[in-house]
Amino acid sequence: MNRYRLLAATLAMIMVVSALAPLGAAATDEENGDDLVVDVDEEQYVVTVESNESAVANATVDVTTTDDNDSYDGTSEHTTDDDGLVELPAPDSDVDIGLEVTADDATTETKTATLEASDDDEEAPSIEVDQDGENVTATVSADGDGVADTNVTVDTVDDNDSYADVGTHTTDENGTVALEAPDGNESVELTLETTVDDESVEETTTLEPVDEDEDADADNFGSLVSSFAQDNDSDGPPGLSIASFAVENNPGNAPDHAGPPDHAGPSGDDDDDGQGPPAHAGPADDDEDDEDEEDGGDESDDDEAEADEDDDDSGPPNHAGP
Repeated sequence: MNRYRLLAATLAMIMVVSALAPLGAAATDEENGDDLVVDVDEEQYVVTVESNESAVANATVDVTTTDDNDSYDGTSEHTTDDDGLVELPAPDSDVDIGLEVTADDATTETKTATLEASDDDEEAPSIEVDQDGENVTATVSADGDGVADTNVTVDTVDDNDSYADVGTHTTDENGTVALEAPDGNESVELTLETTVDDESVEETTTLEPVDEDEDADADNFGSLVSSFAQDNDSDGPPGLSIASFAVENNPGNAPDHAGPPDHAGPSGDDDDDGQGPPAHAGPADDDEDDEDEEDGGDESDDDEAEADEDDDDSGPPNHAGP
């Protein structure tokens, strides 16, 4: 009887172990991360983690170099985003890395990959807009060369703006598209879009209107002020700026050279020294005075002698008695 009981118990234990064995195997597979799929884009440096063809978010990606002598800025732990992606930094030179991914307590075996260094000499595609008066050109270039036969879509940033060249244009052999300057007196802001080698490029620019009379000179002061008022873009009150312009450019203003010359002003102390009679009009020299006095003295003596002679001749004649 006891034998049958022991046999029955043994068979029961065998059945239980047999039933639990697949569960243990499944748990082991999960711990080994067999359901996790890791993919590495070696040129774009992007790691993708999936499970059952679905992205695995918040997975830990541990990146190391397979050669301890190699240096790489991306050697650390990274976390996948909602799309199951991790973007690694570009290496300075080609490098072999190892990746170990952990998600929900499941860990993958180390996966190896070789990241290729980027070519810094390559220039990203771009759109450059240049305006020279009424001539406007948009140039699409990549790697320093114009991109021919590519479509450029032109549109206004403000849907209320109007621009004649809104639409799609194709670049010529030099990668350029000819556009027109905006009509009227208002500038217009544009967006230009194109795609080069599956890479989208967008550029925003503002085109200025062209004034047909901007090179013509104003015929008179009134038209000059009117032209200034139309082109006035000062930040202050327009009336004040126009008034200042009119005052500064009034043809009635006296020129800089108008007015008396500098030497015609009130005389100063220095000028007083130059006034008065000329030097030759001053008093005679002392020598001349002495000569005049001597001449005058001689003439006086002669007059006195003559007077004495006259006195001697005057009076009664000699024959007259007393």
